[in-house]
Amino acid sequence: MHFFGLVILFGLGIYGLSLLGERAYGHTRELKPLVQLILGVALAWIANLNLWTGFAIGHLRADWVGVTITGLALGGIAFFFDAIVGFFAGLHRKIEDQAVQLERSDLKRVA
Repeated sequence: MHFFGLVILFGLGIYGLSLLGERAYGHTRELKPLVQLILGVALAWIANLNLWTGFAIGHLRADWVGVTITGLALGGIAFFFDAIVGFFAGLHRKIEDQAVQLERSDLKRVA
């Protein structure tokens, strides 16, 4: 369970790092998932993090394969956080915008 929490926090950290560099690739939105995957692989290689040894699932043919696939999973978790934060930001905009619109237009017609 501790390893799962570590992987989730690494994914959240990669999401934060991708937000820091958003100005550099802000013109092309398609690069954000690629940047998150590259950051995930780099962080997994730096930390020598392997999901398969952490969950005791059996050994792969080579250790570098497990570390690389773990990095791709970390980038995917970061992309998942990006989608969740985007969902709640859109929901917040929708609720706030509709409330302001209702206060300005519909209440004036009633009164």
